[in-house]
Amino acid sequence: MRLNMRLFLALTLAALVALSCGGGQQEKVAGYRARSGPVSLPDKIPASLLPTLAVGLESCYVFLQPDGDSPFFGPLNGGELVKRVDAERLWTLIWIPRLRISGWVRKNQVYRVKSETSDEDTVPTENLTVLNILKTRVNIRKGPSTRTRVIFRARQRQEFVMLDEKKGWYQVWVPPLKQKGWVAGNIAVKQRKNK
Repeated sequence: MRLNMRLFLALTLAALVALSCGGGQQEKVAGYRARSGPVSLPDKIPASLLPTLAVGLESCYVFLQPDGDSPFFGPLNGGELVKRVDAERLWTLIWIPRLRISGWVRKNQVYRVKSETSDEDTVPTENLTVLNILKTRVNIRKGPSTRTRVIFRARQRQEFVMLDEKKGWYQVWVPPLKQKGWVAGNIAVKQRKNK
């Protein structure tokens, strides 16, 4: 009887520890399992994950801040391919693979193209926009809609690298799944590591 009681207590304690840790668990959501758990930001991501833009003018300057009075460098040449990192009002934050640096250009000076870049080219996370999750539990979905499948459950204060945005949704990189996902814009806040 004592041995059974000890075994019961040991199993109960193990189950409680597993529940309280919660790392890497899967939760059943709408008939399938959505992964959740700790997420750490990668040091860098493949540049191919970010949207590709082309310089639409003969040349354009790159500013250090989204402000025409900010210091600038360049110019970039017409047709040069860059990566979109973020946008703010009339400005777009870009990563310039040739120079391995980021900066701001006016939105009307670049346009989206479907050209792919090599997975070997990477962008340091410090040059990207990071999203901080605001609510206790947040669904990261397959697409930018509440009608799409939940692929991951994020927790408050977790950080994700932002890849793109569309109609009030942010596309993020989910390292445990090694895939892209979407989170509603009203439950995350942007933060830039390199200001």
